[in-house]
Amino acid sequence: MLAIETGTGDNNMSKVEAFLLNRDSPTYSAYMNGKMSYKLAGQDWETYVVQAFPNLKGQTTSENVFKTVIDLYAENLVPVPDELRGFSNILPPLLTRGEAPVLVDPAGTPHFPEHFEMMSDGVFTIAAMFTRSLSTMTDNVVFAYSDGITRLFRKPIPDDFAPADKTGYAFVEQVGGNELFRFALDDKGFGATLAALQDRLNHSILDQTVIAEMYARPFWYLLNVELPPKNPYLPPQAQQEETLTEQKKLAGSGRVFTTSSGGPFGQLTPPTIQDMVAYHDSIINKVPLTTGIPAHYFKPGEGTPPTGVALKVLSKRFNNRIARIRDDLAPELERLCDLLGVEKTVEVKTDKPKAAADQLEGLEQEEDVEMEYQLWNTDDDLLQESLDAHGIALSTMGYPLAYIAEVVTPGVDLEDYEDDSLGAPVPPAGGAVDMTAMGQPGTPATPGQVAAYEQNPGQRAKA
Repeated sequence: MLAIETGTGDNNMSKVEAFLLNRDSPTYSAYMNGKMSYKLAGQDWETYVVQAFPNLKGQTTSENVFKTVIDLYAENLVPVPDELRGFSNILPPLLTRGEAPVLVDPAGTPHFPEHFEMMSDGVFTIAAMFTRSLSTMTDNVVFAYSDGITRLFRKPIPDDFAPADKTGYAFVEQVGGNELFRFALDDKGFGATLAALQDRLNHSILDQTVIAEMYARPFWYLLNVELPPKNPYLPPQAQQEETLTEQKKLAGSGRVFTTSSGGPFGQLTPPTIQDMVAYHDSIINKVPLTTGIPAHYFKPGEGTPPTGVALKVLSKRFNNRIARIRDDLAPELERLCDLLGVEKTVEVKTDKPKAAADQLEGLEQEEDVEMEYQLWNTDDDLLQESLDAHGIALSTMGYPLAYIAEVVTPGVDLEDYEDDSLGAPVPPAGGAVDMTAMGQPGTPATPGQVAAYEQNPGQRAKA
């Protein structure tokens, strides 16, 4: 326990502090910034691709699904109170790494660090938070403990403003009276899963470029374009001197490729561009399996958006995961709200304990009203717009309002919305059944719509 007892006045870093300082946990910041992770087989081919596409050196991906997913989850996890506005800063590392700290200093000011390392046994937590101050021109690291102690180390910013290394920090001060909060997810975040998916997307984009160039190569040859002396499609170990040579014959027609290599030469029927595009779309289609976000969200205007049962399953998967994350964060957020003095704005009514029967005669049972924090905005629903569109489509097809309400807004009691002043619905003169609005003027269903409804398994048409 000597390593974490920081109240001894020792100006040197303890064992645990040095460990956190030198630990490099995956931060996935490159993925959030849209930096591509790729490696091409063969130096010649990589050189050619970089020369043909100079902007590729910046390693910026053109399809950042990683950031899109994280931003969509973060949008549904931003707390409502203004005092917690900075919480959005730690949501990306929280979602990708599975944990994040918040520090409230003795003055009552909350700090939401984006660069940190943490260690916890579930009860006691130690966090190292890294910052750079341009006002003091120093790189700082603050070690915070669950017992309220913080220890500050700093060093000057390098002359070239390069990222700070792990050496040269000097002790500055030790302060008590702080409060450290640890926010953690039960599933440890999903940064690694999304990073692997993003890598496949990046390679798929480059593979499509490779396929396009591969199909263009024979046409270059037929047009007498001077090609590289080595075959860029062969792996480095297969490259030898004069790997690819061009044999020109004075007599006869045609030009022939010969190779001194033993192969491999690649498959005889390479994939087409359409095959590569389909493969790329299949990667996108794997996003809903783990996130619950429909693939149509990443490919607007393409394909058919999910409807019916598929839409309900995706909505439930996404909303359940959001609800589970909120449950993980709620206890610490409520404790943080108590410390910051956040106002409770939500009324929660509970029944009072039942009194004796003689005391209740002639009196109505009263309710206790308790106040709670409004931590989340529950008005927005990712898939509600799609559900509404699905409900309109069902209405156009002639489905009854009761069934549409069950699909689009399960749990809604339509009797609460009926207009009693209109009386009972009157069948139209033509005999067609009004299958749209209950007691409301609606569009009568055509005989074809009624017949189609009768054919729907599990449904019963109204006569």
